[in-house]
Amino acid sequence: MKKRHPKVVLVGRTNVGKSALFNRLSEDSRSIVFDGGGVTRDYLTEKISWKGKQFDLVDSGGLPLGKQGDCILEAVQKTVLSLIESADLILFVCDTKSGLLNDDRRVAQILHKINKPVLLLINKVDNKGAFEENFYEFQALNFKNVFYVSALHGTGMDDLLSKIVKVVPDKVEDKTVSEYKVAIVGKPNVGKSSLMNLLSKIERSIVSDIPGTTRESISEKVSFLNSAVLLTDTAGMRRKSRVNESLETVMVKSSLRSLRESNIVLLLVDASEQQLTDQELKLLFYAYEQKKCIMIVFNKKDLLTEQERKTFEKNLKQYDFILKKVHIVWTSCKDRKNIGKVVTSVESIWKRCKQEFDSQVLMDVLFELGTKPLYKSERTLKIYKISPKKDRIPTFSLKVNHPRFFSSDQLGFVENVLRKNYDLKGCPVRLTVAKG
Repeated sequence: MKKRHPKVVLVGRTNVGKSALFNRLSEDSRSIVFDGGGVTRDYLTEKISWKGKQFDLVDSGGLPLGKQGDCILEAVQKTVLSLIESADLILFVCDTKSGLLNDDRRVAQILHKINKPVLLLINKVDNKGAFEENFYEFQALNFKNVFYVSALHGTGMDDLLSKIVKVVPDKVEDKTVSEYKVAIVGKPNVGKSSLMNLLSKIERSIVSDIPGTTRESISEKVSFLNSAVLLTDTAGMRRKSRVNESLETVMVKSSLRSLRESNIVLLLVDASEQQLTDQELKLLFYAYEQKKCIMIVFNKKDLLTEQERKTFEKNLKQYDFILKKVHIVWTSCKDRKNIGKVVTSVESIWKRCKQEFDSQVLMDVLFELGTKPLYKSERTLKIYKISPKKDRIPTFSLKVNHPRFFSSDQLGFVENVLRKNYDLKGCPVRLTVAKG
């Protein structure tokens, strides 16, 4: 029977300090913390270890209640309620600074109706005046286990962690280790969250027409054919000139970090715009420079006429020098067209990336290189030997006569010859040079 670590979910109304608590308890602080309410719209998961026991801590979005008239808030509510249902332990966070509010009482009512263990956390106890004034109010919530904590100063964290590992069960279901990581990147509102939801088959990301809905990079373990994959939906990245808020600056940093940590990058482009924008080209080149497997997903193809698509594809030929090296899929998240092709293409790219190379065949490739001499600064450059190296991406070692004269132009020529002889579509290639 498969096992997983117990799930501990932080729940509460907006702006009570859930993300600050998540960061305090987490070994790898990732949640965005600002004074504005509702910053965390998606949820994050982090593995926590304490006294030899592990659990998954989940930072949920603030729970909005009642008729909000806001599609995003309604989506947050649905997501958080789903998290509550799947939790093994709930950490209900309130704020002593603002005191007990009606939304706190309504969250408490929901939690009392479910058969889940709950720890009530009264946060911001470092504000002594507010703590003394509002201390007794929270007893009305009628929870047995109450902890007075300060995410800012770390007050009460050891006692809280000790209680958590005492309450939660041992492993309940095995977590499959991801074979590789896939990051979905792109501008705001191109369909990243929709694609994430279709690929993971759950409403993991909040989908809205409002740009910037996904504020943090969020991940989900999914199964692509026979592989366990960690799929990450990143915040939309605007041009630097348009990043004028500190929150959005953090969003961009979070997205670029997710790109760097991934094995495969899915660059999502709104095909209805019929162009690759400067920002998208920068993301493409950044992923290429980072030696990532790359697939471009042209989404919203349902909004293009056949003639518009042909014109767009013709205009894309100006970027053939790099587009020939990446895998391209045309999709419509709205109509669910070619979503399966994204999955099979990702798997194909990963298999290409892990393919083995025969040394003798590579020597035949070397012969082809020898028929086209390379020159630099009036020197004839020779490659004496080429051999594969074990690495996470296709990597080749070159033994040459003048290593320092092998610049990007010469190495680019070698790479193109390798791509001509091997199926490396979507895969990066690394070349190392040494004196032969």
